[in-house]
Formats: sequence, structure tokens, C-alpha cells
Amino acid sequence: MCPRDRETTTQIGLSPSLVHFLTMKIFHLFLISSLLFSFSRAEDTGSVFFIDSSTHQFLRTQSTGDVAQSQSMLLHEVGAAVSVLLGFAPPTTLSAAGSSKLNEVLIPNPFDRPRAVFLLEVTGIDDPLVVDPKNALFINALKRSVDLGSRADIQLPDEEEVSVISLDEPLGDYTEEEINDFASWLGGSYVTDATEPLQGVLTIPLANGDNVNLHMSKKVHREFASKLLALSHNIRKAMKMHADLSQTLHRPAELIMGSFDAIKHDAALRIPLMLHKCWLEGPLLG
Repeated sequence: MCPRDRETTTQIGLSPSLVHFLTMKIFHLFLISSLLFSFSRAEDTGSVFFIDSSTHQFLRTQSTGDVAQSQSMLLHEVGAAVSVLLGFAPPTTLSAAGSSKLNEVLIPNPFDRPRAVFLLEVTGIDDPLVVDPKNALFINALKRSVDLGSRADIQLPDEEEVSVISLDEPLGDYTEEEINDFASWLGGSYVTDATEPLQGVLTIPLANGDNVNLHMSKKVHREFASKLLALSHNIRKAMKMHADLSQTLHRPAELIMGSFDAIKHDAALRIPLMLHKCWLEGPLLG
């Protein structure tokens, strides 16, 4: 249960404005420390961004601009970091060098862990599209390069001690009301087509004042919008489960994880949009 090893597909270039807007929108749903994986096009390496909680510090402090200075980690070391953030001991197989890397990222206080991790894997994007200098989320983020040839096994105890919530559940059929709700959540709009259902135009506003229009009558746009709708639906469901668990007497650790791979290369998708939702975040609760 962790980021999967897989080949990345050739995918469309992304607009930093859309990436920034969508990333900020989703990250602010959770008051947590976070992990974000970005895997660029057909490369053997990717990046992981450790993003701290906005209300509590669980990660080491990083100077502004240091995010560009990437250090290397193995995927199983990233998995070990997730285990520790969840409040569990790292695997016994973790080397001394791996332990040292964890100490460079995590505050050395075993009694102060978020015990919740939001982990999102995004494929098909390049770091410059992830790290917008104006994006406050990444100003103090800890960035590490990762070797995609290794495995990232997150060791978890039994089901009673940890709740694993997937963000990859397919949405199935959706209604125009759901599209409209999603558009409203993003501060955008959805204009229906009077002649045919589910063929309208979904408009997403960007932080720079521009808009991105997804024409649901076009297959590429529709497939991309469907992936966004599914991810949004699963995140909202995870939020509700997180709220319910926070009220329980013996709250388990929470691992909320998923992937986003809908950024396909297609000449028909010539819009300054393709979101490269960098979530793969880590700690979730502040």
C-alpha cells in the first residue's frame, strides 16, 4: 500500500497557474503535513515533496528556495517516513543511511506525529510545473528526488490500528448536478447543453484571472473532467470519514492515498490547463 512502481505515459504539458490553483484548493481541505509525488515523462526518477501542516509543525524547517535543492531518497525510505508520520516504528530493514535521511525530514519527536497522512501520486508532470515560486505550499516544502526503480512498501499494523482510505474508487455515472456542484466548489461554472445532457462546458477559473474550459462533448475533455470528478468525490468522502474517525474514542491512524494519471498527451487538448494535481501528500491532521 503505497506509491506504485509503474511506467509513466507521455502526457500533456501543464499550466503552472492551474496546477497552483488546484493544488491549493485540495491541500487546504486538510490541516495536515503532506507528501506529494510527481513523476515526469518516461523518466527513471521522480520527486517527492513533504508539505507540513498549516497548524502544527511535524517536519524540519527549510529555508526559502531550498526546495529546488533536491536530495535523493529511495522509495522504501519514503515509505518508512510515512510509517513514522502515522505514529509507527520504521521497518527494521531501514539502513543507517535511510534513518539519517528520515532525520533530515522529520522532527525527532516520536510522541508528536500527525497520525494521518494524505498521499497523492501524480504522473506525467515536470517539477517546474509543480513548484510555482508563488505557491505558498511549496515555499518551505522539503523536496527529495526518488528512484522509481525501487519499491515503497509502507508497513502498517492490523486493521484496528490504521484506517486506509483509497482515493482511486471509480465514480461511475454522474449527473449534471454533480458537475455543477464540482464547478461551484472550484469557484467555476457549468453551462449545460440544451440539446443533449452531459455535453455542456465546465469552466475552471485560474489564480491569474484566466479560465480553463472543458467541453464535455469532446472525448478528451470529458475523460479528463471525469477523472477530476472522481478524485473530488473520493476526497470529499475521505473528509467525511476523517471527521467521523476524529470523534471516536480510540482514533486509528489514517492513511488517505491515491493517484492521478489523467494528464494524457493529446493534440485535441490544447488548453492551458491540464492539471497536474500533485497530491500524494503525507500527514493529514494538524
